[in-house]
Amino acid sequence: MAQNSYGIQILSGVCIAFGLIFLFQLIKQLQNKNHKDISLLIEFSALILLSFIFAFRIFFIHPPFIEWIFGLTGVALALVYLKKMISSFRLYKPKNNLLAILVFVFYFSILLFITSLVTVPFAARFAQFAGVAAVILIVGFLIASLLRRKFSVDGGNVSAFAVIAGFKDRSVLLLSLFIIFSLYLGFTSTGILPKLYSDEYPQAYFELVNKSETGKEKEVNGKYKYEDFKKRYDEFVARNKNDKK
Repeated sequence: MAQNSYGIQILSGVCIAFGLIFLFQLIKQLQNKNHKDISLLIEFSALILLSFIFAFRIFFIHPPFIEWIFGLTGVALALVYLKKMISSFRLYKPKNNLLAILVFVFYFSILLFITSLVTVPFAARFAQFAGVAAVILIVGFLIASLLRRKFSVDGGNVSAFAVIAGFKDRSVLLLSLFIIFSLYLGFTSTGILPKLYSDEYPQAYFELVNKSETGKEKEVNGKYKYEDFKKRYDEFVARNKNDKK
C-alpha cells in the first residue's frame, strides 16, 4: 500500500466514508426537534470538514485558504472538547477525585492532538511538542486505568474505560484515530514502514508539498513552490504526449 497509488485511494476513501457517516449523524441530529445541542452540531460539522479536508490532502488537492479553514475547524472542535473536559471534570470531582483527574487527562490529550494537527502549517515545532505531549498523556491514562481497575462512584464501582465509553461524543473514535496516526508517523519516521506516496508525480513534488504543510516554506506571491512545480511538470508531460503523437 505504501508504494503504490492505490494505498492513497484507500485512505481517501476511508476519510470520505467518515465524512459521510458524520454527515448522516448531523442530519439525524438536525431532524431531532426535541434536542438541538449546539456543541454536538459544531462537533459533527467540524468532523465533516476535517474528514473531507484530509481526503483533499491525501490527493494533494489544496483549495484556496484550505490551511486557514483547516485551522479554524480544528479550533472549533478543540473548543467543543475543552467544554466537555471542564464539564466532565466538574461532574466527577465530587464523586471521585482520581477518576476526575483521569477524565481530565483523557480529554486534554485529545485537545493536544487536535492542537498538534491544526498548528502544523503555522508552527511545526510546537505541533510536534503538542503531539508528543498528547502521546505521553494518553499512555499515562492507559497505565493508570489498568493499574486502578475500579473507582467508587455513587455507591458503585466503575472503571475509567467504562466512564469514557459512556460519553456521548466521538472522543474514543477520535483518540483511536490519533493513536493510529501517531504510530504511523513514528514507524515511517524511523523507517520501519515506508511512506505513502502517489506514483503520479515525482518524489520531489511531495517533498515540496510536505515543506508547505509543515510550515518550512512560506508562500511567495501567493503561491507555494509545489504549485509551480506541478504546473511545469504537467506541461512537460503534455508536451511529451504531443511529441509522441
